[in-house]
Amino acid sequence: MHLEDNQLKRFLYGVEAVGAALIGVFLSVYLLGLRNLPKDVVYHSEPVFRTILSALGVALIVLVIIAVVFSFVLRKKD
Repeated sequence: MHLEDNQLKRFLYGVEAVGAALIGVFLSVYLLGLRNLPKDVVYHSEPVFRTILSALGVALIVLVIIAVVFSFVLRKKD
């Protein structure tokens, strides 16, 4: 298996983008809950936000596992 540098860079940028989206959504929703202090509002446990966070989290885990597998496969070939 051989990946060109451009393909590898695009894949890694995709992994970074999914991670950044996950952190961005979680931080935004968490900070929305802090807006109404001193109430205990937890928006990131709402079903809509939890679904988005779960999907992004699963996508990030899968992409990280694929990246680890790629690193082992490409290292053994060289």
